[in-house]
Amino acid sequence: MKPGLRQMVILAVIALVAAACGDAGGEADTTVGGDTTTSAGSEATTTAGDGATSTAGDGEEGPIKFGMLIGVTGDYAPYYDVSKAGADVAIAEINDAGGVLGRQVELVVVDNKSTVEGAVQGFSQIVDVEGVHVLGGPESDGAIANLQAIKDLQLPTICPACGTSELDEAGGDYIWRITGSDSDGGLIAAQFARDAGYTRVAMLVQNTEGASAPADVFKQVFTEIIGGEVVADVRFDPGQSSYQAQVDQAFADEPEVVYVGSGFEAGGIILTEWQRRGYGGGFLFSPDMVVPEIAALTEQGVEIGDGVARAAIAAYDTGSPAYESYAPRYEAITGEQPTPGLYDANQYDQYIILALAITAAGTTDGPAVAAEITELLNPPGTTVYSYADGVAAIEAGEDIDYHGASSSLDVNEFGNLSSPNFGEQNIVDGQWSQVATVELDPSLRP
Repeated sequence: MKPGLRQMVILAVIALVAAACGDAGGEADTTVGGDTTTSAGSEATTTAGDGATSTAGDGEEGPIKFGMLIGVTGDYAPYYDVSKAGADVAIAEINDAGGVLGRQVELVVVDNKSTVEGAVQGFSQIVDVEGVHVLGGPESDGAIANLQAIKDLQLPTICPACGTSELDEAGGDYIWRITGSDSDGGLIAAQFARDAGYTRVAMLVQNTEGASAPADVFKQVFTEIIGGEVVADVRFDPGQSSYQAQVDQAFADEPEVVYVGSGFEAGGIILTEWQRRGYGGGFLFSPDMVVPEIAALTEQGVEIGDGVARAAIAAYDTGSPAYESYAPRYEAITGEQPTPGLYDANQYDQYIILALAITAAGTTDGPAVAAEITELLNPPGTTVYSYADGVAAIEAGEDIDYHGASSSLDVNEFGNLSSPNFGEQNIVDGQWSQVATVELDPSLRP
């Protein structure tokens, strides 16, 4: 795209957000964990995998710039260190294998300050000033705020941790998501119900978007695709001191299982009411219920342990050769094992994918790179588990199917995972524990 249009697109997005949010002003450089990153509106310092400082841009020489637009400060800051560690493992692997197209890869990190305005300003910084060739790292809010600009600028972008349902049918051209959608939380619960042979369920759902959206998916899939019956669909507002009436309504027709989509505060009250009234039966919980506060109820006499309550959260494919190679390298940096809920392996995978796509395209041209991403994530092709193996197969003239550290990464036409991995969670000895790995059944998608 011509530089003038690039600037017009970014300035237009900034103007819209500024009108809604106001001017936050400039920000200073931020140092986190020894890495110099850039806040939106500041000058960047970028380092290549070998530590050499570079100012190369979009030309044929110098490093290829991989962008990471992420919350270094603000609400998403707790995810930053592990996200950066996952990315660092990928950049080192790529550069140790000779780089991409004979050039070293340089990771450019810009802080989006965990806000929509920061994400838009950071996008301008990382694209128009730093001149990155590809982009990774954005969270849901930032990805949606910059979605049209990503498409207009034809910038290949991977979202490693965007759960927002707004991406369910919005990608596959210049943006891909390599984690499950929030909608998948409802779908996997319906799959649990089907596999357990349940035909009659009730629902207790909090009136918030985060709870209602996956619950609506659960209901649609269970009734229209699986052929089950929802005998009661009880919606409630959070913040009440008692939910006795709602619990009575849900259990009035003796359902085989009850789906609870709720935050843990209301969920805890509901479960206490259920135990006090002695209804029995089982539960399917939304991911928001998979917290220590709910598990701790078993120590207060609420009998939801040992499979009475089932839930699912994202899980890594720990048996994959990619994961087995990645995990010790990640642990060497952090001192910890990879953690699915923190998306570190997804951060790693996104940069291996982007490097392989550039290699397959033979250029950093956005449309050419984007055209390769869906192809290398899906069969047919030689299955590869590392950057070096992928490059060797590409150079041998083979199509490839990259399986990552997070999952097999097959995607649909909208750039979403076809079958994300989930870990079934049960409460065991007062704590949530993964008891099985479950692959989402794509045939259940509405």
